[in-house]
Amino acid sequence: QIAIRLAAAGNRVELLTRHELREHLFDSDPGWLGPKHMAAFQRLSDYGARRTEIARARNRGSVPPDVRRVLTVRHRRGEVAFHRTAVREVEHGSNGLHVHRIEGDALEVDRVLLATGYSRERPGGALVDDLVASAGLRCAPCGYPMVDRALRWHRRIHVSGPLAELELGPVARNIAGARRAGDRIAAWAASGPGRVVPGGAA
Repeated sequence: QIAIRLAAAGNRVELLTRHELREHLFDSDPGWLGPKHMAAFQRLSDYGARRTEIARARNRGSVPPDVRRVLTVRHRRGEVAFHRTAVREVEHGSNGLHVHRIEGDALEVDRVLLATGYSRERPGGALVDDLVASAGLRCAPCGYPMVDRALRWHRRIHVSGPLAELELGPVARNIAGARRAGDRIAAWAASGPGRVVPGGAA
C-alpha cells in the first residue's frame, strides 16, 4: 500500500522482495474464524504444537488481490519496479543512497523504507519481561503467554493481540482477533461471581 501511495504521488518506486508477491485475501484461512480449524487447535494441549499450527496457518508476506492489481498497473506504467532479490548493504553515495543487491547492480535511491513484518519474539519489550519475572507469569517455550479461555495471564491481567495467540490462534493479531478477545473478556466480566467463561477455565 505504501508503494502504491508513493507512486501515486509521483515517485519512482523500487520494490525489493525475496520472493514473488504472494496473493491472499486474508492473513490466514477464514476457517480460523470458526470451529473448522479452531476446534482442533483448542484440543492441542502442547503449546509447541499450537505455535507450529499458527506459523503454518499464516500467509506471511502476502498482499490482497486488489493491492496486487494496482501494483501491476503501476508497474506497467513504469512507476513501480519489481526486484526479486535481497539487500546486501546500503551505503551513502554522492547522489543519495546506494542499495547493493544480492543479485543485480546497485540501485540509487533517495530513501529506503523497510517492511519487515511481524517479529516472532514476544511483544512488550522490557515492560512485559519485567512483569513475567516479577509476577512469575507462565510462558510457553516460544516465550508467549499461557492463558485461560478468558485470556487471563494473571488474576488481574487479561491479554489480547499477539499475546493471546496461543489461545486465539493465528487471527489474534488482526481485527477479527481483537473482536474475539473482546468477546472472551466481556463474557468473563459479565459472568458475575465465580467469573466462568463457558466452555473453558474460570
